Amino acid sequence: MAANAVLTVPATPVLHVSYVKSGSFLLWKTFDLLFRRAGQKRSFVQQHTIQGQRSAWPEFSIEQFDIDQILVQDDGVHWQIETQHIERIDDLPAYLAACSHVWTHSFLCERSWEVYPQFPRVCYIVRDPRDALVSMAHFVQTPFMRRYHPHPARSPADYVAMELVPFLEDWCRHAGDHLRAKRALDIEFVRYEEMVADLPATLRRLARWVGLGLDDADILAVAGELSVDRMQQQNPQHVRRGGSGGFARLLNAEQQQRALAICAPVLRAHGYEV
Repeated sequence: MAANAVLTVPATPVLHVSYVKSGSFLLWKTFDLLFRRAGQKRSFVQQHTIQGQRSAWPEFSIEQFDIDQILVQDDGVHWQIETQHIERIDDLPAYLAACSHVWTHSFLCERSWEVYPQFPRVCYIVRDPRDALVSMAHFVQTPFMRRYHPHPARSPADYVAMELVPFLEDWCRHAGDHLRAKRALDIEFVRYEEMVADLPATLRRLARWVGLGLDDADILAVAGELSVDRMQQQNPQHVRRGGSGGFARLLNAEQQQRALAICAPVLRAHGYEV
């Protein structure tokens, strides 16, 4: 990550982008805690009247009602809570002014080139898609997913057998398109594996990049809140192991070869050794 001088005023809102199950929740929690620690947290959804409906959504975790998430498509920009509530944003500057950081899983499209530049900072978290596939294979078995996004797979192995090709092809498009747009859209990339390996170092870099004047005590306090054990306790359906390389335990040799045939070029472009 490029070194940046600490800013007097944090550059907000931050847009954090990811493909599904690629460290999205970890990055959201990271920014959430960093902004809170700096006393700079703002949220559109947390102030919205929809908060009164929290108890009416079985299997939802509390944090799903706390995430400022947008959907960027050619037909418009929408704010959403998962896919159960999607509402058009008619005044994007006003929405952004209410947020310190915003999350999206959206693929790049023509409208992205209008939306991304309205964020002073854009951060993309990338993860080995084979591990992301395994994470999704387990996630679809949770009560939340069975209720709201049912999938015919009856086990993680079934999911991998059914979805390996489309999941990895979509990852290649999502991660590849964002990497190609890195300079034009001024996107900062963070690798999930490096973040997990040295969380305090990544927190320092992200805090400095945004312009949050946090000291080492602040960083270590945030790192403690982001421990895998703590996040599992708070969100057992969304946090499983938090490691890397686990795909070798679920994908057989043929599936591993097929996965590399699909995504090796984009993996290498993101700096992974394959």
